[in-house]
Amino acid sequence: MIYLRLRVRVHRFVGSHCFVGIRGTRPTVVIAVLLLMLHGNVANAKSHAAHVTQEKIGQQYYLAACSACHGAGKLGGNMATVLEWKGLLADHAKELIELHEDENGTQEILTYLKGEAFTREHDHLLKFLQEFANDSESIPTCY
Repeated sequence: MIYLRLRVRVHRFVGSHCFVGIRGTRPTVVIAVLLLMLHGNVANAKSHAAHVTQEKIGQQYYLAACSACHGAGKLGGNMATVLEWKGLLADHAKELIELHEDENGTQEILTYLKGEAFTREHDHLLKFLQEFANDSESIPTCY
C-alpha cells in the first residue's frame, strides 16, 4: 500500500463549506492519487460484474417460471442453501411442489413443476439456483 503525505491548507470558510488547497505537492503526486482512486472504482465495478451468472440457460428458466413471485434470480437463489436447493428439486421437485400446493395462485408453477418442461430444464435451473444460494460464493448484496 502506498501512503502519501500531503500538506493541506484551509484557504477560507464560506458558510458551512471549507475550501482546501494542496500546497507543495508535485503534479505527479496528484496524478498518482487520482489514478489510485480511479483504480478503486474500476475494481469495485469488476466485483459487481463477478455476480453475473455462469448459468444463463438456468437463469432464463428461472425468469420464465419463478421470478414473477420470487423476484430477480440472484435474490431467488438466495432463499436456500446449495444443499437445500438440491433437496427441493430432488425426486421431480417433490418437496418444492409440496411447498407450493398450499399457496394461492400457484397453479401455473405447479403445472410447470409436474410437467415435461421442468424435467428437461431441471439441471440448468438447479445449477443457477445453487450459484446464488445463500451459502455460495456469489451472494448478491445491494444491487
